[in-house]
Amino acid sequence: MKKVLAILAMATLSSGVFAATATMEYQDKNGVDGTASANTYQLSVKEKINDNFAGDVTLRTSVKDTTGAVSNSRAELGLTGSASFGGIVTPYVRFATGEKFTTTKDFSYYSIEPGVLAPIGNTGLTARLGYRFRDAYDSSANADMTRTWRAGLSYDLTKKDTIGVRYDRERGDSNYNTWNVSYTRGF
Repeated sequence: MKKVLAILAMATLSSGVFAATATMEYQDKNGVDGTASANTYQLSVKEKINDNFAGDVTLRTSVKDTTGAVSNSRAELGLTGSASFGGIVTPYVRFATGEKFTTTKDFSYYSIEPGVLAPIGNTGLTARLGYRFRDAYDSSANADMTRTWRAGLSYDLTKKDTIGVRYDRERGDSNYNTWNVSYTRGF
């Protein structure tokens, strides 16, 4: 599984000039209930398959606030299905699988995220509300179960450039309140 994820990630990133979008995201993860705070840096490359489906590859690294050391990294493959209803609202569901790398062990996980996107008039603003469930395939050996509520707002600077801000409330085996800032470039 690790080799497959690594090969797919490298292939997708090396062909990034052909990707529909590339997103860089910074996450300020404020730990609660004993979870240490961290900063996370993420790169996602997403390609439209057809009008209703898109595939993506995401690479993520988290750094502990207290020590500056890498606490974990993730490589993830995702598939998102969506349908627009008259441009008023677009519900979506993202399924993903990935590998989490830590200093002590690596393991595979999955996630599912239903949500909705809604443009706010003709302002270039889009609101997002979603819920992500994530867990390790072998949850008895790996503590990685989380439930995350997400709310965000993005703004189209141009037809190819979008900036966004999102708030995540993650609870489970790790507990964070996270502010996310992103920049997306379309190709």
